[in-house]
Amino acid sequence: MRKGKPASVGDILKSLVRNTDLGKKMEQARIWSEWANLAGPSLAEHGRPHAVKDQTLIIEVDSTVWMNRYAYYKWDILKRINRLFGREIISDIYVLLTPDSEPLPPK
Repeated sequence: MRKGKPASVGDILKSLVRNTDLGKKMEQARIWSEWANLAGPSLAEHGRPHAVKDQTLIIEVDSTVWMNRYAYYKWDILKRINRLFGREIISDIYVLLTPDSEPLPPK
């Protein structure tokens, strides 16, 4: 057992966020809430985060045109995401066409 000053609740919560799967998922949820800022308004209108798997962000888009546009801006989006968190939490982006090219529902 560690001797000395007890850890604060804030330090314990920060440790849980960084070191547990639930904490990492909660942290990654900021991508969804900040999506319009991270992708930019025009990209955000045609694509949205779908999931994060093994540090890869999967983005759903509504057409092949926007798949190409996302591919073009991929590295800019990655930089913005990782800058938001102050470290690399996403190392790649995979763009996925929505099933049957259905338009994305309005926000």
